Amino acid sequence: MDDSFSNAVDETLRGNYVRVHSEVGVFEGWAGRTDPDRESVVLHDAANTTTEESIGSVFLPTCTAVEVLRPTKRIEFCAVDDLNPHPEYELTEPPTAETIRQAYRNQFPGAFPVVRENGTIITGHKQVAAAEVAGLSRIPVEMIAVDDEQAAELFRIAHGDDTREASESGESESDASERIESDDTEAESETTDDDAEGPVYGYDI
Repeated sequence: MDDSFSNAVDETLRGNYVRVHSEVGVFEGWAGRTDPDRESVVLHDAANTTTEESIGSVFLPTCTAVEVLRPTKRIEFCAVDDLNPHPEYELTEPPTAETIRQAYRNQFPGAFPVVRENGTIITGHKQVAAAEVAGLSRIPVEMIAVDDEQAAELFRIAHGDDTREASESGESESDASERIESDDTEAESETTDDDAEGPVYGYDI
């Protein structure tokens, strides 16, 4: 199985309260390590829902389904026109042609942008831009409730490490921001002047 998919499954489930269906029964507990390749899950503070027995931590090697019972992520459909770039976001390059094509083909920009309740984007600027170019009116985003200070800190954490590394290597901050945002989507390719026309999400392409 693709490592990126396995990692995504593990990151999505880990730390959530889940119900696991397995060959030995149905269990509920807090997800620890998940390995989709082996169809296995480690649960903590777990309970067997059939016997109502509390069993602490358990390794379930043959899982057929995992349900998140107390989701920590809040996914909402938002109008693309209501989303705005973070004030410190400096990227001036448009999304690539391949990113735009995938957004149009799948009606999904490839990832969930992280967005404040007021519409400010924390991460995923390039996905939003690609969605706009592709003509998507609404996209699913991960909505977070944070104040200005928390938003600034989250933006710094999401972008700061690569920016700091770039400064140490002599790369400008704007170049670093461009490089960071190029990692927002896995499928990137060279774009041409004929790929799109007109102003898009603040970019002239």
